[in-house]
Amino acid sequence: MKVCIVENDQMLRDSMILFFRTKGCAVQAYPNAEEAFQAFINLPPDIVVCDQNLPGMDGLEFLVHVGARHRDMVRILIDAYPNGRFAEKAKQAGIEEYLLKPFSIEEIERVMERRLSTRTNGTRPKGGADEDPNQGFG
Repeated sequence: MKVCIVENDQMLRDSMILFFRTKGCAVQAYPNAEEAFQAFINLPPDIVVCDQNLPGMDGLEFLVHVGARHRDMVRILIDAYPNGRFAEKAKQAGIEEYLLKPFSIEEIERVMERRLSTRTNGTRPKGGADEDPNQGFG
């Protein structure tokens, strides 16, 4: 599984790198969308986790661009500023998940489990109380 992280906060980026590597994923990480976009040309990941508030191109714009070229990619947008209208805009743009900071590693893991099971068996993600938080992925 190839994962791309686009996050300008070095500490959060390093934490997510460590998490995904412990799950056996190959990880690429970038501090901004422009650098990440160049990497997508040659080696698109299976999953991309992107912060909304980046220097230069914002996270939603980046995820829309890469999603148009790589439709099977799981896209997760993270944001520090809760905004219902923005969350709806992201959903309408086809963003699969929208997480608010601070989020826990367990939250990321549950999102990944839902999304990966959706991709592998073609069902819609369950979400909510039906989830089994004890089931790992990777």
